[in-house]
Amino acid sequence: MYRNSNIIIFALMIFFIATGYSSKARLAGMGDMSFIFQDYFNKLDLYGFAGITAGFFRHDSISNVVFRGSFLSESWELDSLTYIAIGQAIPQKLIDYAPVEAVSFYDIIPQFDLVPCEIIYRSCRYKETYDYFGNLRKPQAWGVSLGYSQLQREFRDDEISDIIRTPSFGFIYSKSFFEKFDLGLAGDGFYGAYNSPDNEDKITLMPFGGGAGISYNTDAFAIGLNADYHYANFRYDGIFGSEKFSGHAIAPSFGSLLNLANFIWVSAFDYKWVDLNGTANSQDIGELEITGYSAKTQILFSPNFVRLAGYAGYDNKKPVYTDESDDTWFETKYSSLDFGGGCGIAMVRLNAGIEVLYRHLKTEDYLVWERAVSSNDIVLRGGIEFSFVDGLYIRGGYIYDTYDPDLDAPSSYKIKANTITVGCGLNFLTKTRIDIAYNYKRMKSDLMTGERVTDHIIYLFFNRELVEREF
Repeated sequence: MYRNSNIIIFALMIFFIATGYSSKARLAGMGDMSFIFQDYFNKLDLYGFAGITAGFFRHDSISNVVFRGSFLSESWELDSLTYIAIGQAIPQKLIDYAPVEAVSFYDIIPQFDLVPCEIIYRSCRYKETYDYFGNLRKPQAWGVSLGYSQLQREFRDDEISDIIRTPSFGFIYSKSFFEKFDLGLAGDGFYGAYNSPDNEDKITLMPFGGGAGISYNTDAFAIGLNADYHYANFRYDGIFGSEKFSGHAIAPSFGSLLNLANFIWVSAFDYKWVDLNGTANSQDIGELEITGYSAKTQILFSPNFVRLAGYAGYDNKKPVYTDESDDTWFETKYSSLDFGGGCGIAMVRLNAGIEVLYRHLKTEDYLVWERAVSSNDIVLRGGIEFSFVDGLYIRGGYIYDTYDPDLDAPSSYKIKANTITVGCGLNFLTKTRIDIAYNYKRMKSDLMTGERVTDHIIYLFFNRELVEREF
């Protein structure tokens, strides 16, 4: 299972380093132009940007059924290693509640920035209506999602493989009360299960929980508050026994939106607190506590056909592990500071632009390494979308990124990646849309000069509108 230390080193690019992948099929085909263009899963509003559940009511104007998915094949030339991913087998909540820094097993599992394979149903009703029996039907919006993802690793020379499977579900409900206030409720969960090639090591992670939020909305301004609670249950079973971490996670958040005729400014802030108690073979092994906060803001200015965007974000996380004797074994602070922006054009048959993202990453560990390590990374993106006939869109783009994959280690080196993106979109049958994108990514390392890692990624999106709102 731990076949080559280089695999572990190279896979550590996973944690909180941007990989240049897009989570939206349309944008993935045009170079991930996520600053200057919006899309179904990339909207600058309280729900899409800030994650406020109450914002779901005004997030979209239609009832629909959506299918989205992603597929990846990553091959390592020298190590004869292949990863096959269907969807996102390691959701963000796994990292939030069992981060790789604190649960050492996950050091060798790469986290690809993909989307889960899932079906989403959304029902919207904006005005008060009456049913066939004369009962009043209040304005509301609700949605459910069911998903499945998996990640398989294969060593071609040894003919062994291991796999992670992750089914998931989620629901959300939002309604308007009074004239300018909205209320939202949400719940979610997944069951992540890992099996080693010999089935001697099994790992499961099952966080489930929910949240509630409220928002105040006017035509030009909106603010929202949200609070999430999750119960996390992490378990490892192996030939030498079992370990278990379980506990509570609380995450309050705040969002604001200013939406004028050609100007959008949206911001979000959230705080996370996680407390997990550990046992090994039913014996106390200590406590894992994670605290952190993040803030981000984005501006989109669109006079006429021009698009100008700016972005800034800060993320901070500090996991601390203490044993049963209250001795601290692990305490490291992780932070990232992002600045980005872009410019482009948006016309009837042509959308194009360029973007840049600068990221300063830092780890501070004075318990083990007695030092702080930092890295300055950059991502350059460019893309185009062209429609030569009504309803058909052709897309292309390019992404270049360079980053340090392992800020936990005392040495530093860079990964350089080049990604070519292509895609197309089709609107047909009046209310149906389908998008598909393909990304080809090639990576190399300053440390492993002979190794080449190649990714082939496909994104799919299907949307069928059901009932339109009447405004």
